[in-house]
Amino acid sequence: MTKITHILLFFLLSSSLFSQETYNYRNILVSNSDLNNTSYDKDSTANAFFIYEKGYSRIQNGNKYNLLTDYEAKIKILNEQGFEHSTVEFVLYRNKARKERYRNLEAFTHNIDDGKITKISIQKDQIFEEIYNENYTVVKFTFPQVQPGSVLTYKYQIESPFIFNFNGWDFQNSLPKMYSEYVSDLPGNYHYNIGLVGTLKLETNKSSIIKNCLEVGMGGASDCVHNTYVMKDIPAFKTEKYMTAKKNYFSRIKYELKVFKGFDGSVKKYSETWKNVDRQLQKERTIGLQLKKVKSTKDIFPDSLQVLPNTLSKAKKLYTYFTENYVWNNKYEIFRYGDIQDVLKTKTGNVAGINILLHNALKQQGFKVNSILLSTRENGYATKNYPILTDFNYIIVQISINGKKYLLDGTEKALTFGEIPYRCLNQYGRLLDFKNGSSWVDLKPTQRSLHFFKEEIKLDKELNLMGVAKYTYLGYPGFYKRKKIDQIGKDAFIEQIKSRNVDLTIHDLKLYNRKNSDKPFEEEFSFNRLAEEIDGLIYVRPFTKPFFKENPFKLTERSFPVDFGFKDTYTYSISLEIPDKYNFIDTPKNSYYSIPNNLGKVGVSYNQNGQQLLITYRINFNSSYYPTEYYPILKKFFELVVNIENNTFITISKES
Repeated sequence: MTKITHILLFFLLSSSLFSQETYNYRNILVSNSDLNNTSYDKDSTANAFFIYEKGYSRIQNGNKYNLLTDYEAKIKILNEQGFEHSTVEFVLYRNKARKERYRNLEAFTHNIDDGKITKISIQKDQIFEEIYNENYTVVKFTFPQVQPGSVLTYKYQIESPFIFNFNGWDFQNSLPKMYSEYVSDLPGNYHYNIGLVGTLKLETNKSSIIKNCLEVGMGGASDCVHNTYVMKDIPAFKTEKYMTAKKNYFSRIKYELKVFKGFDGSVKKYSETWKNVDRQLQKERTIGLQLKKVKSTKDIFPDSLQVLPNTLSKAKKLYTYFTENYVWNNKYEIFRYGDIQDVLKTKTGNVAGINILLHNALKQQGFKVNSILLSTRENGYATKNYPILTDFNYIIVQISINGKKYLLDGTEKALTFGEIPYRCLNQYGRLLDFKNGSSWVDLKPTQRSLHFFKEEIKLDKELNLMGVAKYTYLGYPGFYKRKKIDQIGKDAFIEQIKSRNVDLTIHDLKLYNRKNSDKPFEEEFSFNRLAEEIDGLIYVRPFTKPFFKENPFKLTERSFPVDFGFKDTYTYSISLEIPDKYNFIDTPKNSYYSIPNNLGKVGVSYNQNGQQLLITYRINFNSSYYPTEYYPILKKFFELVVNIENNTFITISKES
């Protein structure tokens, strides 16, 4: 390497390092370089990013002893696509007795206009509060006069009476961050379980003792543990298909209050054993007390069903009758006050009301049933190390018949007996058994779902492809079809199918088993579409309706697992017949690809028999859950799938 090359390389590296370091990521103050820089070296795709972010939480001195959290941040807007990040939201929690409050909110837009730095403040009438639900209020504001290159700074303080609900700190979100710091002062008499969630590592993780940090009156004081956590160069957390709640995976510090020791010697445990929690739940008015009201359900089912022997067939009939007569109001609310007597009267209720009533009604008929608490996919995983009831937001039923267990949910009438809604497929739940003790149970479906497409296609001499098709959907695919019909009606459903398939004309569409969830849902129809002729050769796309039109996996890297929820099989069987004096001249080769450890495979075969070509295509997913290390393999797998379904052509020639 020449001396000139060495010098050039030195200046290039120095320039790169200098451009990165000129952002002031140490504090909220805005520097000239913060405003003048126009890119972020760590993520060339970013439209905006956090230059700096810091939070500080501690227990308030004085009589209230509330939890105070100071937050401040500095965001760089790189281009117009980044303008969406000029709206900021944060949430405040409340219950019937108390609520969180914010104060001292300041927000400024910093710009350079004609070489001069301007600073525009947000006004109080530009700050809005919106009621999100019964427990949360959203505080929202939008920075004024934002333009490419703007730097946004804001800060506020939250005062919370809910010291047990120490929110911790989210290092990672939808924007990349140069620097994020969180500081907490925890009094020695507050004992927390503290954990780091996610795959990123801390740059700084240190603790020290601060003497007499919390005054307790009468001259008393408590020491505090002073914790400092820092991450740098944090990538944006990018969501993708087939994932559960992002809070399961993005990098954050999580706190759970375990024990409070009062200065009077009293001890209050917030983290209980499951044995203690079972006792509490047994007396809890929305769960335990309602589960005891079995006799009130004796008249739910007609006598014609009650007199049947307690077989699987009877259980299915009872379940069908129940789902057809009781309606979910689309609310969860499992720990809010509710009485199954109200559900009996109105025939509608929340998740707890519907499924506890289903539990009691089946128990009244002599079946062995249990309730299962779970956390839905969008709510995140329930903590397994110790019981945290607020982690759970849903309840379902387990019924045991002849030694086999079935999961039931009365909120969806289109479900097959033994299936629970997709929202509930979140790995595990807690089975309640107040006699023998609760336990964790697997929520993964035992039955495989199925898409089976069968087509018989004939090519005529005018290049028309005329076919008959039968599409079969078993399990969750069938459930989605039935639910859609319930929502929009049969006629609208049929019109929707026709309008979404613009490349073919559909005739005589018939639906089968749309109300019988024990059987596969079926669509039968005839259709016609066109082949293509180029330079005297005829080209036919064999797959009329591809299962996948694009690869669902687009990230370069994915730091969280792929969770489909259920195992799935896709099968396509095609018979393509051509006229006499036409010939298949370029039939694709058979191909197969497997995911290691027999976790999945895709294969397609072509068999010619005279004027007929038989195509058999199958995708098998032998697991519903794939760890992070399988992501590159799955991504390649779907590339092959999409290519087979969308880029395969059968070439045909005509004898002259």
